[in-house]
Amino acid sequence: MICSDSQLVVNQVVTEFTAKDESMAAYLAQARRLLSQFKTYYIRQIPRSENSHADALSRLASAIDDRNGRHVPVEVLARRSTTEADINTVHQDPSWMDPIHSYLTNGTLPTDRTEAKTVRQRSAQYLLLQGILYRCSYSLLLLRCVAPQQGDYILREIHKGACGDHSGS
Repeated sequence: MICSDSQLVVNQVVTEFTAKDESMAAYLAQARRLLSQFKTYYIRQIPRSENSHADALSRLASAIDDRNGRHVPVEVLARRSTTEADINTVHQDPSWMDPIHSYLTNGTLPTDRTEAKTVRQRSAQYLLLQGILYRCSYSLLLLRCVAPQQGDYILREIHKGACGDHSGS
């Protein structure tokens, strides 16, 4: 059972009114999406004069005085709750890093014995930190490993992009 003192909202949900404002239409669509998860529901509008239960609760909450005094938490939302989340799919081709990353993450080796031996030996030179693969250099610097597509982009930027005018021979 859903009760609201907003005649506009109740009538929009029960389709007696239409939502003309874009923001209200988005909230209405979200409410209908949530209501579709219930087998049955009942929504009714309660006049504000008869909504003494909710008024009493709100007055009780505002009358509570703790040691720090009254405070009302205010949360500023970065985006509306009705906006859909952006989903970007990233496709990355298989690279030379995959067997090493897989071995360091969960100990998975290739089925071929010679290839498994090679991966085991090569992985001793690599380190996995927070899911990112690094190669340990001789001077103890960590060199970040990048996929071939990322490497091509980095080289293009160095030679022609942002660093192009400043790179030496």
